[in-house]
Amino acid sequence: MQQEQSQECYEHHMLLKAHLDKINSFLFGDTEHSGEVSFVSKVTLMFDELKFIKQCLMCSILTILGGCIFLGQQLHQIDTTSKDLNSYIEHSQQMELKLAALEAVINEK
Repeated sequence: MQQEQSQECYEHHMLLKAHLDKINSFLFGDTEHSGEVSFVSKVTLMFDELKFIKQCLMCSILTILGGCIFLGQQLHQIDTTSKDLNSYIEHSQQMELKLAALEAVINEK
């Protein structure tokens, strides 16, 4: 009975070992199937690609944000300059009117 049980345990052990070898081969690759890429390598490659895509997206978002800030500053500068020019033009017109009034007073005397 001990011999039968020992043989049965051995067969079960070998069956489990074969399954473990298949799992190990699937996850990490083996020398018999060297042309195939292992599952762990595929997952690592996918993870690296996802990290690269994430970095590209972050850089793109930061670039767009920086461009928007730059354009906002330029538009603010244009707005400030146009207000200054309008103020100068109004002041020049007032000065011309005063000058014309003074010339009229001088010409009357």
